Amino acid sequence: MHAVKTLNKISPKGTTLFGKEYSVSDSIEKPEAILVRSAQVDTDSFSEELLAVARAGAGVNNITIDKASAKGVCVFNTPGANANAVAELVFTTLGIALRNIHKSLAWIGGLQGKEDKEIGEAVEKNKSAFVGTELSGKTIGVVGLGKIGVLVANGAIGRGMKVIAYEPYPSISNMILLNNTVSVTQSLDELIASVDVLTVHVPFIKGKTEGLLNENNLAAFKGAYILNFARNGIVSEKGVAEFLAKNKNNAYLTDFPSKSDLANQQVISFPHLGASTEEAEDNCATMAVEQLKDYLEFGIVRNSVNFPALDGRPSASTKSRVVVINNDVPNMIALISKVFGDAKINITSFKNESNGKIGYNFIDIAESVTQELVNSLVKIEHIIRVRTIEF
Repeated sequence: MHAVKTLNKISPKGTTLFGKEYSVSDSIEKPEAILVRSAQVDTDSFSEELLAVARAGAGVNNITIDKASAKGVCVFNTPGANANAVAELVFTTLGIALRNIHKSLAWIGGLQGKEDKEIGEAVEKNKSAFVGTELSGKTIGVVGLGKIGVLVANGAIGRGMKVIAYEPYPSISNMILLNNTVSVTQSLDELIASVDVLTVHVPFIKGKTEGLLNENNLAAFKGAYILNFARNGIVSEKGVAEFLAKNKNNAYLTDFPSKSDLANQQVISFPHLGASTEEAEDNCATMAVEQLKDYLEFGIVRNSVNFPALDGRPSASTKSRVVVINNDVPNMIALISKVFGDAKINITSFKNESNGKIGYNFIDIAESVTQELVNSLVKIEHIIRVRTIEF
């Protein structure tokens, strides 16, 4: 029986996939796996039984990744599962800003209690105060061409916008989906200086994307709208403050409000609604559960943020799979293989992948694994963790 602890409410579309071989609840004390959305996860606070953490969403800044790697705990996310929800919200909120919907709603609320004639007269007299502008013909700068960024870029093209995108590390699987009329630049400064609307879609990585948009590069931005539906900290507060101070009609749209945001009428804040659709929650939960099941049952790694990807179901003749996790240093495959050779155990399949930090190995054999074999593997320097899966 596999024990899975939930730290948030997870869509039953996902959790029902676990089946009878799993115990799933929020009260499990020593879980093999954790299923989480937004709750903070310190992997050091859990027992040695913990093998994996799956985030039902894309961002993983609520999980202690480095601690997890040091203990051989695999961390998964669900890239793309909520991409459509976020992309749709970008255009919904941008439309609100461009058409002054938020201001008009605040004004019209003051007409409560008036008669129909008075309401009609007030509407005709005051509607000009909320004249807006259209998306079509504007130039939007999309920072980041992951799954969300590509959907935003393509959606903007469909709305008659010109699109300039910035992506220093393009993924082939994402780029082939990008509309061929999107202009891609390797210069963030060039993008910022050339667009009317700026939207950011990169993960928050401390020291890398932290403050990616800031007071220095935003000084060249001549547009009126900045959108942040990625993560807090990517757009610096000082950069936002200086941008808004330049023009009273400038607006910052964010899904991650702060105290200063809520105090500024030029900031349109939302309560982290990016992935808050039934469809996105179902998609994220389903993907997270499927990844956890494959990892716990077969050692398969897909969409991990700290382990290399490695796939492959065991053959019919496989009795045991030994999963070895190690620091990525030279000669590890030879040292691991020697342990099996010294024990006179025939390896039927050996698969290995590395991401530059972690080496991940499947070793399939046609017999049961002894504790002596595991002990010999654990003694090898740079081995982080050894687990065995019996079939």
